[in-house]
Amino acid sequence: MDFGLFNTWNALYAGGKVPWDPTYSGGKLLEEEAYLKNYEEIDAVEAMGWDYIWLGGGHFSKQGSMDPQVLMLAAVLAERTSRIKIGSSIHRPMLRLPGETVSERALPHERYAFDNLMLADPLQVAEQVAIVDQVSQGRFIYGPGGRTRGSDERREYFYEFLEVLKQLWTEEHFSGFEGKYYSYPAFYEPYMGIPKPYQKPYPPMLLPVDSQESFVPMGEKGYRIAIGAGSSPHNLRGSAILREDVKSYRKAWMDAGHPGDPTTVVRVPTLVADTKAKADRRTEDLMNLARIYYAGRVAIGSTDAGSAGPDATEEVNLFGTPEEVVDKIHMFREAFSTDEIMFECNWTSSVPRDVVMDTLRCLTDKVIPKFK
Repeated sequence: MDFGLFNTWNALYAGGKVPWDPTYSGGKLLEEEAYLKNYEEIDAVEAMGWDYIWLGGGHFSKQGSMDPQVLMLAAVLAERTSRIKIGSSIHRPMLRLPGETVSERALPHERYAFDNLMLADPLQVAEQVAIVDQVSQGRFIYGPGGRTRGSDERREYFYEFLEVLKQLWTEEHFSGFEGKYYSYPAFYEPYMGIPKPYQKPYPPMLLPVDSQESFVPMGEKGYRIAIGAGSSPHNLRGSAILREDVKSYRKAWMDAGHPGDPTTVVRVPTLVADTKAKADRRTEDLMNLARIYYAGRVAIGSTDAGSAGPDATEEVNLFGTPEEVVDKIHMFREAFSTDEIMFECNWTSSVPRDVVMDTLRCLTDKVIPKFK
């Protein structure tokens, strides 16, 4: 199995307390210091021999996450590191259908982005991804998400966006694209082109599953998928349904004739300590803060695929001693055909940094070796 750190470039506050902590007394956001602390985590997992770094984040919500530009940050980390693979989980191209209104589930920062950001341009995104892949010398995994839950039309729109990217990366001279949502003429002259990715034909893609309806189409198109253990729309109370969805995805992949074995990546909140008493105490502290984070006067959680709320996380998590976590990973592997775990070690941005680093050490010394 492979193992990656999911990082949203978490915020840091003076006094060590986050604003949703009842004991918070107005400590200011320390942006410069937060960069140093996040670099410390990246440097640690690179040195510890982990397989991946996964970058998440979003616009206008820096009270918890300071990563509104995943591709830019991926390029920075590609220069800082030399071995570990770097993935976007997720890059959110702004897509907006004619007449579309924002989802009722959207949070204030998500509504603002939907209402005011310009639409994503696949030509420019293709250039950006190619540059990140070149800078990393082929260590980049492109993980885009289209917020397609509940909308077949939006899913079609998102897949067409990806088709434009793939054509730009694979054609030496872009021959033009004519689709339902995008229309581009061929490049005017032979010298015209965009940077090509280091990996051929293009970087591997990992798509988050944001609805039950997405499993089969993603299998048909040959996309590798990431699921959130404990996140909407599934948790272990519905694990039988999720297992069937994963089976449907695998069958659709194989029926379409795609090579290789379709497997899944599982993103899961993680907190590990060397004793049960310490793990239980830290878990209780985290769950208390997480409930406030999601259910405060102004909700500041996330509606993204893979983002687990408190109720689901209470049932499905990697909280506990190394031995307990090893047993849970075996369960994920069996239930969901999982070949990679995406450890979310600072779930809801509420974990003290020394606890994050202790979790990384426990995982490295006592969990990951059981699967290598």
